[in-house]
Amino acid sequence: MSNPSHVKRPVEADSPLPAEVAVRTDTWLNRARNYPVFSRTWFYYRSLAWSVPVGIIALFSCIVAYLSGVSLPDIVAKAIPATLTFTMLHLLGPGLAVLIRQRHFSSRKESVLIVLALLAGALISWGALYGSKYSVKLAVYGDPHHVSKKAIDDKAKKAAAAAHSEPQASSASQPDSAEDKVAPEMEKVSEQAIEGLANAFVVIGLLYLAGGFDLWLYFRQKKRLKEVEHQRELQRAQEARREAELRLSVLVAQVEPHFLFNTLAGVRSAINTEPARAVSIVDHLVDYLRATIPQMRDDGASVQGRLKKQFDAARAYLSLMQARIPRLSFSVYSEVEDAALPPLLLISLVENAIKHGVEPKIGPAHIAITAGRIEQHEQSYLQIRVADDGVGFGGSSSGSGIGLTNIHQRLHSMYGTAASLELKARAEGGVLAVITLPYEP
Repeated sequence: MSNPSHVKRPVEADSPLPAEVAVRTDTWLNRARNYPVFSRTWFYYRSLAWSVPVGIIALFSCIVAYLSGVSLPDIVAKAIPATLTFTMLHLLGPGLAVLIRQRHFSSRKESVLIVLALLAGALISWGALYGSKYSVKLAVYGDPHHVSKKAIDDKAKKAAAAAHSEPQASSASQPDSAEDKVAPEMEKVSEQAIEGLANAFVVIGLLYLAGGFDLWLYFRQKKRLKEVEHQRELQRAQEARREAELRLSVLVAQVEPHFLFNTLAGVRSAINTEPARAVSIVDHLVDYLRATIPQMRDDGASVQGRLKKQFDAARAYLSLMQARIPRLSFSVYSEVEDAALPPLLLISLVENAIKHGVEPKIGPAHIAITAGRIEQHEQSYLQIRVADDGVGFGGSSSGSGIGLTNIHQRLHSMYGTAASLELKARAEGGVLAVITLPYEP
């Protein structure tokens, strides 16, 4: 038996995040947030978002420094170490984290290694700052301990300003008042507060550059992905339950006395008086069962999830009903040769029309099934219409049971608001059921 700690778990690919988790932005600055944190695609867009603005800022800063009188060697000596350090700080740790995610470690081990990778990236970047300063000064000045002329002048100016302020303080003739003593203390406290605030901003900025914010997003994203996956599992379970209920409802319709017993009774009564009609009923029953029984099995779902197959099943069912109920006529026509259609949807509507529209009616009855492709809001839809001229809404429940309820729920689960089932009363009598869903060849 394998050790569970070494079992590889499925991780998020470099494909976009689910809509429930992603930011869904097309700007190049935030495009990385549409992908799993520390994935390769995320790292690519993050690096792109970093390199462009940093390159512009670095170039602009060098130009301003040069125009301000800073010598070119001094610019090079400061720009290269700073740019290299901040770039490494921003990319090295997250880059190591990307490599770790590609190894598919267990969740806990991956989290620990990613934290260590970010810390290692920060430490290496800190060391690169001093190493690059030493190397660049050695290459530019020939002396790794070289101090620029501007730095020497600035230090001299500060010393002169401090020396100039001391005589003024000693020449004061009046003794310090209480306010004179408090003012310097308040100024010192204010300077310390400003310095502390500045240091806090520096620390926050360094944490952001080193991947601290990305680490927070990584843990937050993992939690959201687990929640989304749990919700999807619930939806799949609900869909499977609805599928089972729908299969059960159709199976019950096939074997319940109302269906089979009446069919067999019709065969028995026609054997002596109308043997040809009895044979026709049996033939249509066989055709119908042959067309619908595969829908009861999982291995037939892919085949029966097609418009053509479901039209064949509906035609066989209506032929059987016509043999049993001679006053019934029907028509089946599709403008679309074939298309994707979730299993058992059409037959449920047809059975509903027979049970709640045709059977309670006295006299001739007709059912018309049509299918076509329509365009709405620049998108193609498949529309299926089942119309009967039966008793209508006033004669029965019009099919408000498990069959139509399942159709509503399945359409919503699979297509959301893009699909619908509508029941309408016809002016000439009867009911029109319309299914509209996205067209898929």
